[in-house]
Amino acid sequence: MNILNIIKNNMNLSHPVEVLETLLIRLYLYDSKSNKDLSLKSNLPIPIISAFKKELIKYNFAENKGVFKLNPTGVKYVKNELEYKSIDTNKYNLLSSNEKQEEFKNELFVLLEPIYNNRPQVNVLLDQAHATVETSINRVMLLLNNPRVFKQNILFLGDDDLTSIALMMAFKKLGHASSRNIFVKDIDQDLLSFIQEVAKQNDFVINTEYLDLKCANVYHKDFDIIWTDPPYTLSGLKLFLSRAISLAKNDNSEILLSFGQKKPMENQEVQRLINSQNLLIKNIYPQFNKYHGGSIISNVSDLYVLAVTPITYPIISGKSDYSDKIYTGELNPRVKFYQCKSCNNMITIGHGKDILTIEQLIEATCDKCHGNKFQYRGQEKVNSSTNVNQLGMHIIVDMKDCNDEILKSVTDIEKIMLEVAQKFELNVVTHNFHQFEPWGVSGALILAESHFTIHTWPEYHYAALDLFVCSEFKHQDAFIEELRLQLNAQEYEYKILQRGI
Repeated sequence: MNILNIIKNNMNLSHPVEVLETLLIRLYLYDSKSNKDLSLKSNLPIPIISAFKKELIKYNFAENKGVFKLNPTGVKYVKNELEYKSIDTNKYNLLSSNEKQEEFKNELFVLLEPIYNNRPQVNVLLDQAHATVETSINRVMLLLNNPRVFKQNILFLGDDDLTSIALMMAFKKLGHASSRNIFVKDIDQDLLSFIQEVAKQNDFVINTEYLDLKCANVYHKDFDIIWTDPPYTLSGLKLFLSRAISLAKNDNSEILLSFGQKKPMENQEVQRLINSQNLLIKNIYPQFNKYHGGSIISNVSDLYVLAVTPITYPIISGKSDYSDKIYTGELNPRVKFYQCKSCNNMITIGHGKDILTIEQLIEATCDKCHGNKFQYRGQEKVNSSTNVNQLGMHIIVDMKDCNDEILKSVTDIEKIMLEVAQKFELNVVTHNFHQFEPWGVSGALILAESHFTIHTWPEYHYAALDLFVCSEFKHQDAFIEELRLQLNAQEYEYKILQRGI
């Protein structure tokens, strides 16, 4: 039996043995510590520290006089058994200084930036959105706060952010380039190949494995720390959390979960998912992660530090397949509309199209003039269900930077709305318009097809319009352009929703 397990049993300690490993490392790093200092650092009561000291002296790991200090036997144990033999402890200790930590982060940034600039393009079908280099470095610094990090098996369950590479770069700078305890499991084979190539070029090891989490598998409980940034959906979170639990080594393991803020009811569901699996929330770092192109989560997400407990269990068993849709594109498919700034060509990208993202569109260029500058014009939800009974189309338009004099005039707005309705053969049953004080207009046309409404904010040069038609309407582009001309708008965006049951 490991000597620290024997000491734990002698102490009748209910804490996991990893607590004693951490205490031993702190003694090694700082040469000597008072019982009070160790108590404050470890959040353990002084009687436990005192009992540990007695056991270390008993087994010839610590000096038998003066301050609490390891002897050569204790030092040798930390180096050989807890992976500190190669660590530059002076450099590691300096990371507790804010100034030195910033220097270290800057050094990492210089190494990582060219690698991150060449990483594979995001796969939006997998809800990928690359985290910034700074975010990956901040993740590494958080991991380095744990003195056991050099011994732990660390798994990145999905790693399009390349945090595994950032961590290995940090290990290498601290003298631990020989580590073989970093693992990546991902469904993106291009990403896995890229990580392997970077590891080879830098002469370190990152263990990679292709893994589809929706498939039943033998999920070995091998990992002390599991870092995961799941799809933006609750079903994706449910699956990734369950698989992370199935891969967690024991009740001292941690799951570091990145997940975006949602509406209050959905945030409650996130909390429920965590609690229902008997995970303990140790900490939450709001808006810890920042992304390029993660607009669906406002380019930020929170970081949850979750502790696995003796009663933690996965809602989805590792022995079971998972058939629910987990990606945003599956659950909420959309197309987006962009207008070429050079020739005004309207281009549709997204679900079912060859081009999925604006980054891909810029690379492909406009199919008419080969320009590469585009203006976002709106989006449309795609109905992917064959069971939906389509009852109508709902066009939501934001007209910006309009002529404020037009927006102030109830007469002008009424005239514009009626003319547009007539031009596009919308059958007006009745209408009503109201002038607000000191300014602003609201109006509604009740149509045989449904309704056409407007609300204006002259002080912001802005108008919000809705058209809902329960018959076929194929003129949305011309309709929106006519509104833009009539309101003299310099900018606009729109959404198209297919309404039904």
